[in-house]
Amino acid sequence: MGCARRSWFPLAALGFALLVMVAVEVVPGGIEAAQGYQPSPNWYGLGTGGVGGTGRPAGNEVRAVAVSVDPTPATKLGWLAGLACVVLAVAAWYWRELRPPRPGRFLLGTLGALAAVPLLDLAGALQLRLGGDVRGALLATLGLLLAGYERSRLLLAVAGVFALVATVFLPPVAGALAAAGVLFAAAFAVLLRPRPDGPDAA
Repeated sequence: MGCARRSWFPLAALGFALLVMVAVEVVPGGIEAAQGYQPSPNWYGLGTGGVGGTGRPAGNEVRAVAVSVDPTPATKLGWLAGLACVVLAVAAWYWRELRPPRPGRFLLGTLGALAAVPLLDLAGALQLRLGGDVRGALLATLGLLLAGYERSRLLLAVAGVFALVATVFLPPVAGALAAAGVLFAAAFAVLLRPRPDGPDAA
């Protein structure tokens, strides 16, 4: 994987995954809003069945309301599924491009990367108490930093901008869209950059 020009595909794959994640989040919300508000049934019913009815629940009608005290907010975007798909897509692309001489090690590395996504997300939730969308963006940033295996300064700069846009400056959905724009711009920059060792180089 030592050619920096190959980094365009992981960048584009992550950008496309972000667009899909945003679409999955936004489209159902728009459908629900178009359908209008549907009031939920009255928990208290019309009365207790006693004389005159008080409007209060009877003994067996009392419902306990569970209040979440989890300090880490749930993810708004499907980061785990999106990142897992990116890992598989990038692994398949590199497999086709490089034809690794040791396919067993390549497959083990791919499985290890897939297993690391939920494990690192769980560690971020339990140990660092980070929100779901922050954890997902940081996992994606870690993947971009590990792509420094491509020995590209551009990837390091993109990882920094990606982390700031996706976690600091904007809310989850807007941040994901802006981060996708950063990734696509970087992918095009990699593709359009002239090859230092000739047009026939890998």
